[in-house]
Formats: sequence, C-alpha cells, structure tokens
Amino acid sequence: MEKGEKQIEEIKLKSRMQNSFKDIRDTFASTTSLIISSLTLVAGLAWNDVAKAYFSRLKEKLSGWGEAIGLFLYAMTVTLIAVVVIHRLRKIQKTVGGKSIK
Repeated sequence: MEKGEKQIEEIKLKSRMQNSFKDIRDTFASTTSLIISSLTLVAGLAWNDVAKAYFSRLKEKLSGWGEAIGLFLYAMTVTLIAVVVIHRLRKIQKTVGGKSIK
C-alpha cells in the first residue's frame, strides 16, 4: 500500500469513527429522553394524587365557588410545575448534545 493510499484509508477510518460517536450521542439522547418521559409520567401521577387530595380538602373549606376555585388552583399549579420541569429538561438536553429520535 502506498503512502497516499494509507492516508486516504486513515481519513476514511476517522470519518467512520466520528459518525459512530455521533450515532452513540444521538442514541444516548433518545434513550435519555424516553427514560425522562417515563419517570416524569410516574412521578406526575403520584403527585397528581397528592394534589387532588389537597385541593379536595381546600374545596371543602371554601363555600359557594369552592369547587371552581379549587379546580382552577389545581390546574394552575400543575401547569406551573410542568413548565418549570420542561424548561429544565431542555437545558439538560442542550448540555448533553445529540439529537433525539423525536
């Protein structure tokens, strides 16, 4: 093998290695995204039960508009928590890098 051919083979090998590392990062990003989604769902369901119990007690204490106010506060609280969690997850994804399948 000539010197020029050897250099070409080395360049091709480096390119393939870089593509492999990119594929690994993308796979890691996709896997991490799926794991975070499933853990978020489980935790969200647990906190949903806690929040429902809390707001149902609050609803009992309020008179008249109690149910509507309790449901409104519940929806606002869940929305605020979701926005904060989503914002933080996006920051983590940017730090890790790679592109997820989604």
